[in-house]
This record gives sequence, structure tokens and C-alpha cells, in this order.
Amino acid sequence: MIRYAQRFSNGWGLRWPRLKSRPWPFVQLLSLILVGVFLTWSRAAHPVSISSAIVELSEKRIRIEMQIMLEDLVLYHGLSADGSMNYSPQDLKMGAEKHRKFVTDYFSVLDVDGVRIPGKLESEVFDQIGDAAVPQADLMKRSVSYLLVYDLEKEKPLFLTFLQTFGGEKSALPAVMDLYITRNEVFEESAQIALNRPHTIKIDWSRNPEGKKQSLVELRKLRREQLKDRLGIGSFSGLYSFLYINRFEVRHEILIPVTTLDQFVPIKRANNEFLEIAEQEAVRPAVEEFFKTHGTVTIDGKAAAANVQRVSFFSLDIADFALNADPRRIGVYQGRVGVIISYPSKQVPKNVSVVWDTFSGYAPFIDMTLLIGNEAPNRAYFYPQSTKFDWSGDLIGPAVSPVNAVSKLSDEAARIDVTTKVLENIYRAFDFREDEDVYDSLASSVQGTLLRELYLRIKRSLVVAEQGGELSHMTALEVKESKPIAKQPNSFETSWVVTGTSEHWGHIHTRTTEYRAELKLVETDGLWKLDRFQLLDEKRIRFETKIRGNDSNK
Repeated sequence: MIRYAQRFSNGWGLRWPRLKSRPWPFVQLLSLILVGVFLTWSRAAHPVSISSAIVELSEKRIRIEMQIMLEDLVLYHGLSADGSMNYSPQDLKMGAEKHRKFVTDYFSVLDVDGVRIPGKLESEVFDQIGDAAVPQADLMKRSVSYLLVYDLEKEKPLFLTFLQTFGGEKSALPAVMDLYITRNEVFEESAQIALNRPHTIKIDWSRNPEGKKQSLVELRKLRREQLKDRLGIGSFSGLYSFLYINRFEVRHEILIPVTTLDQFVPIKRANNEFLEIAEQEAVRPAVEEFFKTHGTVTIDGKAAAANVQRVSFFSLDIADFALNADPRRIGVYQGRVGVIISYPSKQVPKNVSVVWDTFSGYAPFIDMTLLIGNEAPNRAYFYPQSTKFDWSGDLIGPAVSPVNAVSKLSDEAARIDVTTKVLENIYRAFDFREDEDVYDSLASSVQGTLLRELYLRIKRSLVVAEQGGELSHMTALEVKESKPIAKQPNSFETSWVVTGTSEHWGHIHTRTTEYRAELKLVETDGLWKLDRFQLLDEKRIRFETKIRGNDSNK
């Protein structure tokens, strides 16, 4: 552990880790800013409880040095000053001794399952109290320190969550903690955590094992890799909002921490720290009703009906919401809820308005990612003073064009050309959302007797099981070959490859599948239509997930 006296340098109770290399410029700048803030606060009553914690990670142990200002001892333990506004060193030391239990009870380190890791107080330093009375004006300039140690049952944890509830959940005194995380005496990241507002980190134990300082280029590359690995989710405790505007619907997707959702929809649970599967199911109707009635969408001047497609409860694992994981017990301080609200449109939207006017202390504003058509991501922000977003534009509608029977199917090039157009029409029909619209579109390329069978077959082929039955949409189709079948006019053994995508939470699932089937085309009213479909083989070639607009995908 880096020694107390060596680690911290300024005279205002702020203490920074002594790094192996020179501190980064932004850390130095932040230090100056915080000194200014403390100078301001020292002239008045302390408005909040402010503490700091230096977290030093190793493979088998976590060591945390927590610094508490003397004013917290006065506030939390009811210490009194004399007539000259001085505090006796005996009272302050008594408060510091009481505070041992305070920091161990109200500060938690949680594992990946939300279970509290046992910690113990290893040492403490009270020397800044001194032997003389401490004036009121000095309470924020002096501090006491506690060294907490957490032995890890499982080495090299992938996730750790830090939580402080200083004073208890009903404390009238707001509390914030500045958290600084180091590994091998090298600064990793920092965060400010408020009362009951957890901060989760993901640890890459393979990175920078010798504790060498990384260049800016290396750090940028690492950040891109982290975003790709996390599917664009940069914080485990943030609220994420995604608005999709495409040719058949407007869709709002929200990924919200359980603790934030609890401010909007109270979640009943037997254990305050965990949410069981039955409790998740019990609160689901209330969550659906909340999101149906909070936030409105207007498409082309008409109010759109909200259809809550999904309410899912996720753990810390990013793959959970990428693959729509099975229900499981989750930790309240680490869990997130994914809500998908669809606003279908029969016509391709040209004008869209979105209003969001629900905020809380946990969600004082909404940072919305805009995903419009196939464009690169953009952003919109909602505040109590600015609750509306408007969009106008032109999107390409479902391109379904009947195939005129102007050419014969005597050579393979002609067969591939016609078959490609017919199959593209069939897949594009499923870009419509209503069954009747899908049927009408299919009818332009499929004979009536085959219509229902092909509707069910193609729909099954487009289902993405990893996304809980979500339909994908064709983005590419290539007919590889088309061989005539003997003694069967206009019948061909055809193989083709189709690529379909579905998109949620800002990341795109792409699935490529190869098919081989016997197809028969007939000429009806001057159009080529599919009259027979006999599947011979089907195999998945590829399934991948990437983030829209992420540089590392290029």
C-alpha cells in the first residue's frame, strides 16, 4: 500500500495517489478545481458530507484508504463546540473511533452477483486531530483516515461495485464520495458516487500488467475496444436511451438501472439488495404502464399508440441484454431494466415528435442516442426546461416491385436475375409490421396457394432467437446458382445467401444464412411469381454483433 504521507500532497485535506509516473494533466487540473471548491465551502457550513476513497486493486485483495473530514465526525456524531466555536480533541477522537463502525457498515464492495465482500479495518490515522482544540474553520481542512482490506474469495474479479450509504438510507445529510481506483500504483479511473448510487467497474487484468503508463493513442484504442466489448455501454450505472426512426416504426429503447427505475416505479422486494425472478414478474405490469403513459410520440401529426414490446431484467454481464438472457435473480445495485416501446406506422414516417418530461434526482436529464434510418448515430437531450424533440426527413420505404415476365428463363444469368428479384420482394414484405400488409406485399410475388405456407416459413427464418423472437430485416441477398430440374418446366434447384439484421440498444445483430431449395416460377398476368418452394438445406454461416457508428467496426 502506498504510504499515507507519500500519497497526498495538498493542504486542504485532498489526497492524491503517488503514481509511478507523473500524474496525468487532467488529474492535476481536477485537483486545482476541487481545491477552489473546498476554499469556497470552508467559508460556510458544509452543505454535504464529502469523503474520498483510494482503491488499490490486486489479484487477491482490495485495499481502500478512506479519508473522512473532521466536519463529518461533528455532523454524524453530534459533537458540540465551546463558546469560541472550538472542538475538543477528545470529542473528535471519540467521534473518529465511533466512525470505524460507520465506514464499515455504510461502505460496501459487491461482487459480480451483488453479494457484499467482507472487509475489515486494518489501520487508522487520527494524527490530524492533534492535541489542541480545533476551530470550526479547520474542520474541512483536516481529516482522519481508515484503511479497509477485502480479501477476495475469487481471484481477479471481472466486476466490482462500490456503494456508500453514509448515514443510512433515510439520512437528511446528502453524502458524496470521490472514488479513485488504482492498480499497480497506476491510476485507472475515478468517479463520484452519491448516496445509494453505485459505481461498477470492469477490470481487464491482462492490460498493462507491469504498471506502465500508456500513451494517448493507446488509451484511445483501449477505449474503443472497451466500448466494443461493452456494446457501447460506457457506464454500468448510467441511464441509456435510444430512439429509432425507421420506415415502419418509431422505437424507444431504455436501459435503466434498477435503483433509478425504483424512483419512478416502486419495486417491492423482500431483500433490499436483491430482486428475485418472481418479484421481477410482479412489477412488470407497473413498469409497462409507466412507460406507456410517460413519454409521447407523434408521427406525421397523429398521436402514436405505445406498444411495450419488452421489459427485461439484466445483470452486469453485457452479453445478457445483447442475447436476451434467461430470467435470473439480480443485484439491485447492479441490475438494469431494458424497456422497448414501439410506435408502429403504416406509412413511412416523415415527421416525428417525441416528448419526455419525467425526471428524478437519479435521472436529472435524458441523453438520447438517435438512430435514424441507416444514418450514423446522433444525440438529443431532454431537460425539465426542454422536453421535446422534433425530426423531419425522408426515409426509403419497403421497395417491393412486381417482376415483369419480359424475359425467358432459358439461361442461368436470366434465372438468377429473376429469382433474385422475386426472393428480395418476399423478404422485403416482412419490413411491414401488420400481417395484412405483409400478405398484400407477398401476393405480388407469390401464388395464392403458396402464400400462407411461405409466410410462416420465411417469418420463422427471420426470427432471431438470441433476441427473444425479434424479426430481422433483410439487408443483402445473393443467388449463387440456379440449375434446371429435369422434366419440370421453370423449376430450378436454387441456392442463395441472405443477410438479415436486427438492432437494439445501439448494437446490430447480423445473421447470414445459406439456403438451398427447389423453386418453381410461373407467369401470372404478365408477372413472375413463386409457385413452389421445397427447402432442401439451410445452414447458418455467420452471426455477429457490432455497434453502429463505432470506429473499431471499420
